Amino acid sequence: MTYSGLVTPHSRPTTPSFGLNSNAATSATSTGPSNSSSGSTPKVIVPSYEKPIHESLSQIYKTLLELKNNRSKYINSKQIYKIYHEFLDILNELKVTRKDEELKGITLNLPNTNDLITDDIFQLLSLCFVTCGLTKFAPATYSSLSTVMKLLNHLKECKVYTVEDLAPIGIRLAEIRDIVISTTNYEEDDDEDEEEEANRHANHQIEETLLRNKLIKCETLYQDLESNFKNVPKDLEPTYNKLIELRKNILNYMISYKDEKSNAGKNLIKHEKLTIKINQFKAELKKIEQYRDETDMKFHSNDVSDLDEQKLESLQAIMNGLIDECNNLLGDLLAQDDSDEISSSLSSLNLNEESQELKAKYDSIYHQLQDLKLTLENLLITRRWTLRETDLYSYQKQLKTFDEQRLNLVKQTNKDDTKAFKKSQLLILFLLRRCYGLVYKLLESSEPVSESLTPIHNQLQTVKRCLLELKRVDGLNNLKELYPFQFKLASLDNLRQDGKFIVDGSIPEGQGTLNALLAECFDIVQELKIELEEKEIENGDEGEDDLTGGSFTNSKTIGNGNNELTDDDVEIKRNRFHDFNEADYDLDSESDYDDDDDDDNDYSISESEYEGNDYY
Repeated sequence: MTYSGLVTPHSRPTTPSFGLNSNAATSATSTGPSNSSSGSTPKVIVPSYEKPIHESLSQIYKTLLELKNNRSKYINSKQIYKIYHEFLDILNELKVTRKDEELKGITLNLPNTNDLITDDIFQLLSLCFVTCGLTKFAPATYSSLSTVMKLLNHLKECKVYTVEDLAPIGIRLAEIRDIVISTTNYEEDDDEDEEEEANRHANHQIEETLLRNKLIKCETLYQDLESNFKNVPKDLEPTYNKLIELRKNILNYMISYKDEKSNAGKNLIKHEKLTIKINQFKAELKKIEQYRDETDMKFHSNDVSDLDEQKLESLQAIMNGLIDECNNLLGDLLAQDDSDEISSSLSSLNLNEESQELKAKYDSIYHQLQDLKLTLENLLITRRWTLRETDLYSYQKQLKTFDEQRLNLVKQTNKDDTKAFKKSQLLILFLLRRCYGLVYKLLESSEPVSESLTPIHNQLQTVKRCLLELKRVDGLNNLKELYPFQFKLASLDNLRQDGKFIVDGSIPEGQGTLNALLAECFDIVQELKIELEEKEIENGDEGEDDLTGGSFTNSKTIGNGNNELTDDDVEIKRNRFHDFNEADYDLDSESDYDDDDDDDNDYSISESEYEGNDYY
């Protein structure tokens, strides 16, 4: 029995959609490289000697987009491997071509469009590998590295972060380094001829160069950010972390706070809730300010030597700046309650026409990022049933477009208007960080299981959670409670052929994960049965002391008043009624009235009636 007839790709609905501007929507589905007209990356014309390579790269990109958008078929790992090797061959050809041009003395204008489309192709290929369940292979880590790079760049730009913000990234970079090192070790094959071996070795070098360069950049940036904490004395770390956490909470509340036109009653309730929340933030901020010396308005430390005084002075400026920023944000949040725009504080300013246009652009990016964040948060909840990892490519491209638009707006903002737009810039950057963080979580939550086996994996996970919950709440009351789970596990077990789950004649990735999960479910079922037997034995021992004298039967009454029957008890009762029929019952009933010598029969009938009612 094959699995292909049970669930089809159509059973996994598409991811939620939301309103985007035309530029963002176009960039998500275009067949060219990620190069928007409003982006900060200049478009460099492809040189004539690279045009054939550009056509080949464009064809691969188009093929990958078709695979991504075709939800009627599962993505096959063999097909992805074939495209990947073709891609590496083209990159090797591009490398040789550029090297030849350099030898001719031609100055290369890099990066050009070929470099941009190369990054897009590698992103798509990486997500395809993740979709196929090959999460532990080097190419699958490229998309994670790109997302981590964005997160680190944004942390560096905002200059406000904690060790807790960096710790998960450091752990992930170490995992990626192990994957890249373990899966890019080149081994020679004696069966290959010299030409094939040379091509394979060249492709291996291309793959290793692309991944390791990306990894080295991320690790260097991570170390730079981590080194900044050396300037924070140990006794000031808790205060510093509290300040950053408070700032993060205020920003979170600001981006979740939406202005809605409603009646006066609702507006009053909304205003009261906002006032209570602002007062809570102010109380927390006041507690932090109490650690500051009122005479010089500085945070003093006992762990600072004379050589570190200069570093402490720079830290003082940062911490005082954080306090001022929190106060300003709380003031803006209170003012925001009286306006329908995110930058309500700008309404009182006399902005010129150019500044008004900038304000509209800031507002547009902000609202689109809010919608995107909401979509990603919903996807984080429903990812097991709705997410196809290749869908994340569209979100990554949209975020890249928004980031480029943001950087352009920052460049266009005059120094005089910088203060007025500071809040908008801060909120947009924070939203970008949140969105990239959600994309990162979605990537890291992917299971090493092919999408064709994902429905089975989800069902097994659900059965496992139900069994564990049943075990947690005092186990079973009777064996019948296990029947639905046993039926489901048996139906999933019957899908295997020779211990493998086969889909459309192929053996998808994730067999070990599914078999281990199935075995774990069977083990939990067996444990529940053993616990039920032990419970019945204990209840039976307790019930022996509570037998009621003079009763019609010798049945045991459990302390809680419920008569618990096992399968053996039921079978015994069935055997007692095996020779019992309606004629015998009528006969015994009549004899009850005929003579008074059949007391034993009366007793037998009444006992049978009692047991019969108990059973049925």
